[in-house]
Amino acid sequence: MDKDIMEILSPVLGQELAAAIIEHRSRTLKKPLTAYAAKIQVKEYLKTGNPVDAAEMQILRGWRAIKSDWYFNEKAREAGSIDANTGRRTLVDAARDFLSGDDHSGNAFGLSGLRRH
Repeated sequence: MDKDIMEILSPVLGQELAAAIIEHRSRTLKKPLTAYAAKIQVKEYLKTGNPVDAAEMQILRGWRAIKSDWYFNEKAREAGSIDANTGRRTLVDAARDFLSGDDHSGNAFGLSGLRRH
């Protein structure tokens, strides 16, 4: 079965990274990749425009799979907590800053009267 999955993944990811994805799913996550799931995953890798980077992100983040929007959201977050579609901070970014104490304005959500205790 791994041979079939390698034949699906390796043209897009290369031999070493394809083997790493198979190992990540089977040994690390204990959720082996099926041939059908590998075909779906290849489509998502290709949607990112950088399949190798997307597969490496999947492994580094410990994700079972990756969707292209997850990849783009993570890249936008890495680029400075900017929402890729609007150029604004997302609600998640504001909440993270608010809870961590990194937002010093006192109203991270733009709501007057909302204060950190």
